[in-house]
Amino acid sequence: MPINWPRAATKPAADHGEQTNSNGEEPKMSTFQLKQPRWGLDSVILPDHTRQEIKAALTKVRFHHVLYEDWGLGKVDANCGRTSVNLYGPPGTGKTRCAEAIAHELDVPLICVNYAEIESKYVGETPKNISAVFALAKEKGAALFFDEADSILGRRLSSVTQSADHGVNVSRSVMLKELDEFSGISLFASNFAANYDPAFVRRILVHVHIPLPDEDNRDALWRHLIPDQMPTADDIDFAKLVAISEGLAGGDMVNAIIQAATSALSRHGVEATVCMDDLVMATASVRKSKASVGNRSSQLHITEESVPISEI
Repeated sequence: MPINWPRAATKPAADHGEQTNSNGEEPKMSTFQLKQPRWGLDSVILPDHTRQEIKAALTKVRFHHVLYEDWGLGKVDANCGRTSVNLYGPPGTGKTRCAEAIAHELDVPLICVNYAEIESKYVGETPKNISAVFALAKEKGAALFFDEADSILGRRLSSVTQSADHGVNVSRSVMLKELDEFSGISLFASNFAANYDPAFVRRILVHVHIPLPDEDNRDALWRHLIPDQMPTADDIDFAKLVAISEGLAGGDMVNAIIQAATSALSRHGVEATVCMDDLVMATASVRKSKASVGNRSSQLHITEESVPISEI
């Protein structure tokens, strides 16, 4: 499989049966590319029980004929060809990396999709884009990965008051139909899986919670994420880093390491080394940001004195 599938827009629209709509909008499908997965499951740091859940989903794909033919599960599962895996949990815990690792383990390319790429302001275009991306995955034997999947698998609207509401429900219905008919593997990732429509929940074979890293995983993450070529002082204390990073995700640790390296570089230039104090201060900064920026509960503590007089 090619590493970088050429954009459809580089070819005449007639080659793919695609045309711009009456408003001149380019087809959304021109943005989708096949991606060759770069790492396998062994490179992802996960709790043991989470890893086992993912391996069970892989077994379903690899031994489909045993389960559904030799063992007779095809008689009770009307959609025996469908394999959908939902990866859910807090931001920064590695859901996207897990999706890529699953595709790597199955030795198939990956098509990454988010709702912004398939959504259209023109009536009827979004369902067509959904169908087209499934068709592309079938044609290329690729796994489909829907990031921020709550935007795509959200609840259908029971009260339809305008054409946009109707469009949302039509898109959801098309997504359900495509999932039922797709014999490949579809992957979903979300920080807000509670917003899924129950009809999608039922159609997804495996729901895997990707949690915040525990103590052992945080130790492994710190050791893995600090690059070997980055100059570090001899005072790096991994046990302390594990302790002060409780409740943080792997993505938060990456941010802390970048901040620490930047701080060291700004002080001493290219001859600098990253010391333990750099990492401690950067980790504290990341924790403070998570607690105060984008955290609605933190706004409850704003007092009248903290607000400029002009805004009272």
